[in-house]
Amino acid sequence: MLTFNALLAAVNIEPEVVRLVRHRDPKYNRAIYDDAVRRHARFEQYQSVQGSPRVISMLRTAQVLVAFVVDPRGETVFVGLWRVRGVKSGYVSDPYRGPVPVPSKSSASFDLQRMPELDEYAGRVIVDWGGGGRAWVQYAHRRDKPILELRRKAVEESFPGFARFTCRLDEVDGLPMTWQEPLRGTRGIYLLVERATGAQYVGSATGSGGFLGRWKQYANGHGGNAGLRELMLDAHEYDVCILETAGSGAELEDVYAIETLWKQKLGSRARGLNRN
Repeated sequence: MLTFNALLAAVNIEPEVVRLVRHRDPKYNRAIYDDAVRRHARFEQYQSVQGSPRVISMLRTAQVLVAFVVDPRGETVFVGLWRVRGVKSGYVSDPYRGPVPVPSKSSASFDLQRMPELDEYAGRVIVDWGGGGRAWVQYAHRRDKPILELRRKAVEESFPGFARFTCRLDEVDGLPMTWQEPLRGTRGIYLLVERATGAQYVGSATGSGGFLGRWKQYANGHGGNAGLRELMLDAHEYDVCILETAGSGAELEDVYAIETLWKQKLGSRARGLNRN
């Protein structure tokens, strides 16, 4: 079986000087994957800053960083090589989460330079990371990764359409930009489902920010809704999907009438989380 270390050998890189890094974030994974495949500067900033003393120690002794990102399908995808040119102490804000209230005193920022070697395989090589998912930084010479698939081209998950769209409510900020644009530009009726009990809430997105703008208001877990406030749950405990879109010429009264109809159809007032 072909392994990743064989690819490294083909470009004269010794595995002993390589550290393998596998990026996966429960909230911002879609955005991180999208930026990594598109080679956006946000991803480079994201992986250059580390706060774990163990990880910092491992990267200090590396000459080359090999980055992988978990794609929306759960596959571990190679996204590039970076030369480790140095490191300095200090905190740099996470481009996805923003500044943290109390930065770790052990934080360090690595000077990483993208290497052209193996760029033709970025976004295309899928490896078997193995059972040590929590060990997201590993020594290449100790953990050679079997290559499971070589895709013909980098696969970027396309927007599935309004009827098939669904995500966790806390994933909204991390959706790919190609998903955010249609969601921002469209109004209509949506459904929130509390995952543990199946309790439903029907709502309408009528503002200029469309579905996306309305869903971002639920970051506090309730978005001002009485029924959701009663549960006192976090946003990650809800799934969201779209029931119906409204045409650009629809009046507010029309959208609200459709919202009322869906509440009646689903019984979200009698058995759900709607209070009006």
